Amino acid sequence: MQLGRKLWIRSLVHVAAEAVPFFWPMRIFVHHNPLHELEELPFEEAVKVGERLFGGKGYLRRAQALKLLRNGPLKERHLKTKVRALAQRIHPRPAGIDVEALLYTLLTSERRPWQNRVRPDLPPEAVRTLAQALQEDPKAACDAFLRSIGEDLTLYEAIDQVTGAALGELIDDLVVKGVMDFLDEGQAAISMPHREQGLFQAWKALARHNLRFRLKIGPHFRALVQRFSSPEEAIEYVLTTLKIPEALWENYIRRELTRLKGIVGFIRWRQANRDYYWQRRFPADIVDYTAIRLLISLAVLQSRTRRLPFRTDYAAFTAFVRHAPEQTYLRREYFTGRAALPYAETLPPHFNRPHPFVQTYTQQKAAWEAKVFLTFLADWLEAAHLSLNALSPETILDLHALYTRVTEEEGKVWLEALEDSLLEDLLSQIRLEARPEPASPKAQVLFCIDVRSERYRRNLERLGRYETFGVAGFFGVPMAFVELHKGHEEFLCPALIRPRNVVLDMPQRREPRRENLFKRVLHDLKENILTPFITVEALGFLFGLDFVGKTFLPVGYTRAREAFLDARVHTKPLLDRLAPEEIEEVTRTLYGEVVRTALEKELGLRNVSSAQLHALFEDAVANRERSDVLSALGVPEAAHPALLRTLRETYRVERGYVELVKEKLRGIGFSREEQAALVANTLRSIGLTQGFAPLVLVLGHGSRSENNPYESALDCGACGGAAGTHNARVFCFMANHPKVRELLKQKHGISIPETTHFVPGLHNTTTDAVQLYDLEYLPSKLLPVLEGVRADLEAATLHTAQERALELGVKPEYAEVLEHAYDWSQVRPEWGLSGNYAFVIGRREVTRALDLKGKVFLHSYDYRVDPKGRLLENILSGPLIVGHWINMEHYFSTTDNEAYGSGSKVYHNVAGRIGVMTGNVSDLRTGLPAQTVLKQGEPFHLPVRLIVLLEAPFAFARTAIERVHKVRELMHKGWLNMVVLDPEERVVRRFMQGAWRVFGSVEEVQR
Repeated sequence: MQLGRKLWIRSLVHVAAEAVPFFWPMRIFVHHNPLHELEELPFEEAVKVGERLFGGKGYLRRAQALKLLRNGPLKERHLKTKVRALAQRIHPRPAGIDVEALLYTLLTSERRPWQNRVRPDLPPEAVRTLAQALQEDPKAACDAFLRSIGEDLTLYEAIDQVTGAALGELIDDLVVKGVMDFLDEGQAAISMPHREQGLFQAWKALARHNLRFRLKIGPHFRALVQRFSSPEEAIEYVLTTLKIPEALWENYIRRELTRLKGIVGFIRWRQANRDYYWQRRFPADIVDYTAIRLLISLAVLQSRTRRLPFRTDYAAFTAFVRHAPEQTYLRREYFTGRAALPYAETLPPHFNRPHPFVQTYTQQKAAWEAKVFLTFLADWLEAAHLSLNALSPETILDLHALYTRVTEEEGKVWLEALEDSLLEDLLSQIRLEARPEPASPKAQVLFCIDVRSERYRRNLERLGRYETFGVAGFFGVPMAFVELHKGHEEFLCPALIRPRNVVLDMPQRREPRRENLFKRVLHDLKENILTPFITVEALGFLFGLDFVGKTFLPVGYTRAREAFLDARVHTKPLLDRLAPEEIEEVTRTLYGEVVRTALEKELGLRNVSSAQLHALFEDAVANRERSDVLSALGVPEAAHPALLRTLRETYRVERGYVELVKEKLRGIGFSREEQAALVANTLRSIGLTQGFAPLVLVLGHGSRSENNPYESALDCGACGGAAGTHNARVFCFMANHPKVRELLKQKHGISIPETTHFVPGLHNTTTDAVQLYDLEYLPSKLLPVLEGVRADLEAATLHTAQERALELGVKPEYAEVLEHAYDWSQVRPEWGLSGNYAFVIGRREVTRALDLKGKVFLHSYDYRVDPKGRLLENILSGPLIVGHWINMEHYFSTTDNEAYGSGSKVYHNVAGRIGVMTGNVSDLRTGLPAQTVLKQGEPFHLPVRLIVLLEAPFAFARTAIERVHKVRELMHKGWLNMVVLDPEERVVRRFMQGAWRVFGSVEEVQR
């Protein structure tokens, strides 16, 4: 294949794949918009395209919305306003009918046309007129069907619709098993061989001997697969063999890729993250996947040709449909479930001889559907005090068209009415009157903007002189963190950011007294009533066996285990950049060990001196053909070139790679200037530039649950799906350093008193406990202050946990909340971010003392310290986008949990340590599980687009918004509800229908 053709096919596949959003591995679950790749479209249009691509519904069902209308928070007047607007858009309008009243009657009832319900007293003329309008033309229906192939259907999906062969399910199963074997990250007992060669080559090698393919497809599959050396050749061959018109290739491939959007999304993510450990070891490529899928589909189609009334290529199938449209029509009616219920089982006998039955059937079907609709229409009209018998046939046709229009738009009506209701409730609580700040606060506390922090902040503030702030939970420190003993980087920042700095976790000398702790854990377990059974098994947690402890003692056992693990080697992050001479020394030491390993492995040489290792390293890097060191070690000179070449090619002892290593080392840590700038930006963005308290707590957040593959989904989105502990610690080490404080004062105008100390901690959102770290660095004079703060933290923990317990359905007692969190059979350890609906950017005085029920993101911001609006732009372009992703993940997981969410956890199995499947074989399930967004099958989360309330002068806010392209696009395309609260004009404005509109004065919205 020519290079140009190969590149064209690769670009075709990559463009087709763009519709599928990334899917991150579960251990670093990142909330994202399931329709992220469609955000350039208006929201309503994207929902329609998403339904076509992924089969997912984008709005609440009417029955669900009605419960919100009856029980709150959806308000009747807002629904009526939206219905009025819909009625005004309908043309032509049925004569003599109050369309608005009729529409409201429809939406506030659960009446729908039911297939098995027909009234006997329907007007015959009305039935006849509507049936004539509804009767289908088999040929026209088949023409539309053919046009959908390559757009909405693959060839085998089209064949399934006329045969019921379920080829698509078979192809999916074969693709899943083969590809997931490759993607496995250590779960499989036996690893797939040859993975280092890449996805396509490894799969090809496996397919040569795979019994499953032989049984399901046939012996010809092996020869088919082995004829291609590259995936691009395979793709072209399959599409050509299937005779798919080249103009349809891109859309055809797109449809293939959306069949398994979880696996495809994960491969796309891996391919875009080439530093990912498993991608470096075993590279996966979306072109490889496409080739595999197309080869399997071709083989399946060819293996089924003898059983079908046509050859299995596009040209033959098209010819069959055009030659026999009536037969095709009857087959599709039957196998897709489109047939009218009373007549469905009469169809199969007429498949081969459709004449004259097809004409009779289309008439019967149209008459039946007309009767079903008219039965519904009669009920609908009676509820609106109208009579079906009083309407002309023309009016009935208009009402049928109206009903069709309403069913297309009612989801949007309910959505906007719910959003207006929630916005009204939020604005009615806002207060701009200045409240006195706590005089000389006992402590200031930085929380993540996460909605779960709102409850804790409120409960802590009620206990006394506390000033709290909300900021993205990575605290403005994007970094790649290498934890002690792990050896690989973890990106602790929003997924939007790729960190440039690496922070290493270094051991800190400290006596952990592990032996004493071990004895205490033993003693506690022996005191338990289950001593004879539990003690031995509970000790297993020290060696990886903790089943019994988790089952019988979820609280006591887990606390003991955590206490032991917390006593591991104490660490301190390495924050400072390495000096040039340190980089050179580390590089020489590193490569000295590489060369030592090479000499031992290749020549069996040991006891080589460090000087010789370094000299040989220099020879390899300088591209020399011989080495005095090798001669001194007794290596024949003729063997020098081969060995030096092996060092360069196999062990990467060559100039280019050495420079890459040095560049990597240069990325370790931050300069003092960088540290000061990061601290300054964070403090300034939340308005904390003066009046520092003696203690400033910096609390990241994380979750704690057992047997929960979705645990990282409960962690911090701003930390890339990890807990915020490391970011909090790093920020505090920076902020406490004397030289950083000196730079803060000199270059940034922020003077932090010597008496102020920053303390990192973690808010466990599953138990609401707060743990503080690095207290050994706390000045002794602050210990009394710390004790008082700790007591208040414990009280705030109890209040917050009791508040959450009511939503979780457990007793409002802390012991019950703990047991709920540590119970490894619990499918809902906490509600997480479910219920989020708003994002407030502004001063705390705007929301202080308001009970926002843990449903609102709170980002501190004071426009008075941001004259150019740059800090606001950072908030809009970072934390707000993350909030939008979280909101959309919850939105679509609620509106269609099967298509956009991941279904029930009860049926989940962990797959390859990267995600979950439903049952033994399925796509990787994306989105959130039912237990996160649904309660007893009904929405717990309110699926609305994020309401952004920004407190700042309007002109100032509008300028900042317009500078951030992504936010401007989301706002104009209807993905966000943007509201500006101007504290100086005391006016609220909302962006609606492409323009800013005055929503009301502060006094008006507070009524």
